[in-house]
Amino acid sequence: MQRILATTGVALLLTGLFLAVGAAQKPAPPAKPNPALVEARQRLLKGNLDEARAAYDKLAKVEATRAPATIGLARVLIAEGRIGEAEAFLQAAVKTAPTDPMLLGALAEVQYAQGNWDDAEKTAAAALAKNPDQLQAKWTLAQIHSDRGKTDEADKLTRAIVRYYTARSNADNDIVDPDELLVVAEAGAENARRNNLAKQFSFILNEVLADALKAEPAFWPAEVLAGTMLLEKYNRPSAIEAFAKALTINPKCTEALVGKGLAALTRFDMKDVDAFAEQALTINPKCLGALHLKAVIDLTAGDWTAAEGKLEGARKLNPRSAVTLGRLAAVYQLQRKTPAFDAIVKEAEGYDTKPAQFYTELAQTLEERKRFLPAEAYYKKAAALRPNNATARNALGMLQLRLGNEAEGRVILNDAIKVDPFNVRTANTLKVLKHLDSYTTLETAHYILKYDREKDRILADWLAEYLEEMHAELKAEFAYEPPTKTLVELFSNHDMFSGRTIGLPDLHTIGACTGRVLVMASPRAKGVNKPFHWGRVIRHELTHIFNLAQTDFTCPHWFTEGLAVGNERMARPPSWTLVLRDRFEADTLFNLDTVLFGFVRPKSGDEWALAYCQSKLYIEYLVKTHGQGSIAKLLNAYRDGQETAEAIRTACGVDKATFEKGYRAYVAEVVKPFKRTDKAEKPMKPMTFDELEKANRDDPGDADIAAQLAEALVRRDSPKEAKKLIERILEADPTHPGATMVRARLLLRSGENEAAKATLEKLRKAKPNDARLLMMLARVHLESKEYDDAADVLEQGRKVAPIDGDWLEQLARLYRATENNEKLTGVLTELTSLDPDELLGRIELAKVHAVAKNHPRAEYYAREALFIDVLNDEARELLLAALKAQGKDAEAAKIVKRYAVD
Repeated sequence: MQRILATTGVALLLTGLFLAVGAAQKPAPPAKPNPALVEARQRLLKGNLDEARAAYDKLAKVEATRAPATIGLARVLIAEGRIGEAEAFLQAAVKTAPTDPMLLGALAEVQYAQGNWDDAEKTAAAALAKNPDQLQAKWTLAQIHSDRGKTDEADKLTRAIVRYYTARSNADNDIVDPDELLVVAEAGAENARRNNLAKQFSFILNEVLADALKAEPAFWPAEVLAGTMLLEKYNRPSAIEAFAKALTINPKCTEALVGKGLAALTRFDMKDVDAFAEQALTINPKCLGALHLKAVIDLTAGDWTAAEGKLEGARKLNPRSAVTLGRLAAVYQLQRKTPAFDAIVKEAEGYDTKPAQFYTELAQTLEERKRFLPAEAYYKKAAALRPNNATARNALGMLQLRLGNEAEGRVILNDAIKVDPFNVRTANTLKVLKHLDSYTTLETAHYILKYDREKDRILADWLAEYLEEMHAELKAEFAYEPPTKTLVELFSNHDMFSGRTIGLPDLHTIGACTGRVLVMASPRAKGVNKPFHWGRVIRHELTHIFNLAQTDFTCPHWFTEGLAVGNERMARPPSWTLVLRDRFEADTLFNLDTVLFGFVRPKSGDEWALAYCQSKLYIEYLVKTHGQGSIAKLLNAYRDGQETAEAIRTACGVDKATFEKGYRAYVAEVVKPFKRTDKAEKPMKPMTFDELEKANRDDPGDADIAAQLAEALVRRDSPKEAKKLIERILEADPTHPGATMVRARLLLRSGENEAAKATLEKLRKAKPNDARLLMMLARVHLESKEYDDAADVLEQGRKVAPIDGDWLEQLARLYRATENNEKLTGVLTELTSLDPDELLGRIELAKVHAVAKNHPRAEYYAREALFIDVLNDEARELLLAALKAQGKDAEAAKIVKRYAVD
């Protein structure tokens, strides 16, 4: 509906004249284009709006070029977001030339884009009365009929446009005007969708739009339409390439920026979605597509009020946009604003007797918020209203798969692919389903497990048993269990896992909960770079299965992620503690109102880690303060439709402000052992060499900058310049850490190792808590094989700055070299608790405990190793030995049988 202005920007006219002859005739060659009009148009196409305005202003004063120049000036206004002014401008022009079909066609287009259907219909009809082949007017009228539900009338007009193109071609009078070709492409694409003419999409992309670009290489609307069509079929790489070409021509092309935002949305790259939307709105504050993207971001963050505000703003631009109305209806339903929801449904149905797009947008928005059951109903309604439109049917089929209804979903998708064979997502999903046909099914009391018997038979046996163990634990934790068996699919190919999850091959995770289905790539799957702890993944995703089922898919993201991370049974990674400490000290932690932003639109990787870390800490605080039972109470409150503030009061008996205050105090205790000491220095922001040189020139007295520059000079093999800098620093401050360490590096470069160590040891006495210093000194001792000295320094660093260095890795290396098994055990125990996928450390611990005859611990670590690599022979033998040593013969026999060859 808003495709013309929000997606393609049609009617940037080259000569301002459409051919007005009958299609069967071969007209006289068109007049040679006016060079000044051509130049003005090129400036407009390339986004040079001020230059285009100036050029068109001059041309509008000349009778021969007045009409096309007037349209050009209207296009400048539209590009700036002043579409209302553009309409008024065209209205004034039409009053002076009421029978000009070109002006009438342009005016109809602008009226339609603002939802003024009645006026647009009259204007388009007037244009066609003067020129039956005025394609823009005909296309505008076709869209109005389609939007009103008059599909037969719309079909006649789109077919007429296509037939006109064909007749011109048959008469050896091919259309060469890029604007006309663009209209033909749009109408042809719609005709192909409505009449199941899938092959026409290739023709439009490879012939019609290619001809438009051949005629005018700067005609970016053709690239945008190509990108939009490709993205519609989920051909994301080619779509992005097309949008990038448009932006190369016109860096201010908001339509291409919105297209790139939509492409980012297919991968849930919300940071990029937000960035592209912001860029578009900076150029055009009234860009409808960008407002839609911003609303999606707010919806993803659970900010219904903000989303409503964005969509109401979009509604003012075009009150009849099915995209806007459908998403706004979803926002009203999410907020339980029933009267407002009913009113907007009535409004949409009043505009359109077959509002399939409205219901599709409503369903999609609800599905993205995990409101699967109402989404299913609206998809079905949309598919019934317009059976030939594959969009709703594709979405419905994918939703059925998310809900575990694979048989039903396959039937729907098989029908949809016949109508829409170029839809990459649907084709990929059907390929995945065919791949699953070869899988074996293993059914337990609560799970249906599908797996590749040839590659994952042993893992599947472990997994089936573990699923039931975890089911019992989670049932006790949440006082709930899902009412039906959960489908679990274990893939031996990562691309198939990705295809099952999102219908595309580039999902960079190894486990997912799609709604009522748990899918996971095998640790040995093709495409998985390194083995991982599959038990941890199962615990995490199974938590989501329970939480979503218990709350009817209304559990807030932070809450289920906090529970899931806690159930991974992993110690908090040092990187998480580091960002937690820094953000706590800066007073920039998330709260319950903002933590979701860290998941859906993090400003950095640190914010993403912080969101997980804080969510886990919220759960820890909840249980510590209000007891284990508070988890189930809070889940039930969310199930009953309560928002977080009300849910906390119900489950914990306190208001949200009190809860947040207590949480903040809890975090203070968590970070207390990791606070920076008075002497420790905060690492400086990384800077390029050029930035360091400039900063040093601007402030030669900044010793920290000078030391950092000296360090960079050493790396660039400029020791003399580095030495001059550090001598100046150390003359003023003999214990400056950065300068002293650079001096030590220079000494090491010249082979003066003892002098370097003496320099570092001297600094150590002055600054015993400096993590960088201690790590450098430890490595110098390690390289010299001075293990006792290295151990002393590393243990000091581990104590005073536990999260500011890789102390554990270095100590493990040291204690292996010195065969100090007692200390190695302690280090490896801590190290493996921080890294759930560390295989060799677990095997090593199993061996150490076996030698010490601590068979229960040997069993634990051997089992943990098999949870990373079930086919590891050493881990299996260690497990069997530990079981037999404890008299667990039945368990050992079960393991032996599990590994027996079929």
